[in-house]
Amino acid sequence: MPALLALACCAAYGPAAARAQAGTPLKEQSFDYTPEEEEQTPAIQQSIAETTYEDAEIINHPLYGTIILSRYRWKSWVARALYLALINIALIAIIISLSKTEEYNIVISYILTGASLTVSFWCFLCAVLLFQLKSYSWTYISAVSASTAALGFVVLARTKKYDVSLTEIKESFKRMRATSREDQRLSSVDGSPGDWPDQDFTR
Repeated sequence: MPALLALACCAAYGPAAARAQAGTPLKEQSFDYTPEEEEQTPAIQQSIAETTYEDAEIINHPLYGTIILSRYRWKSWVARALYLALINIALIAIIISLSKTEEYNIVISYILTGASLTVSFWCFLCAVLLFQLKSYSWTYISAVSASTAALGFVVLARTKKYDVSLTEIKESFKRMRATSREDQRLSSVDGSPGDWPDQDFTR
């Protein structure tokens, strides 16, 4: 308790919080720098931001007015196309790594393959836009799009092959189970003539 009372007294009689300097006498100012009465503080130099339109394309649209576009906006579309290509490669890697021995894995592979082909189409649209912007980068972007699309179709054909094989295996197991459950008394009798005349019931 005495320690708490001492702390309370120190807080009560301690130095007051610093106040704003405007309108206070010089002796009450607590900052280190105190200008003289006739001294003027140096004015802060204002920085001026200048904008040039050397790298911009100005279009006077009859409906939307003046439109300012960057001449280097094709770089952002190249970056987007590369991001899409990386996502597509990751999807294809996931599809290849999935085991095709289970039916749900095959369903997931079909879904991811559809997503991969969709991303390839988006990458192709980026190449079309780059062609409209007269950028030569559309050549390798379209090549990347075609390569990923071809790889996606190869993966789709492989998944389809596993799907057909799995279906055939399931059908064969069903036939085996049906044969094992069949009553042997209802099995067909061979109607060919026997080796012994007394066993030949077709006579």
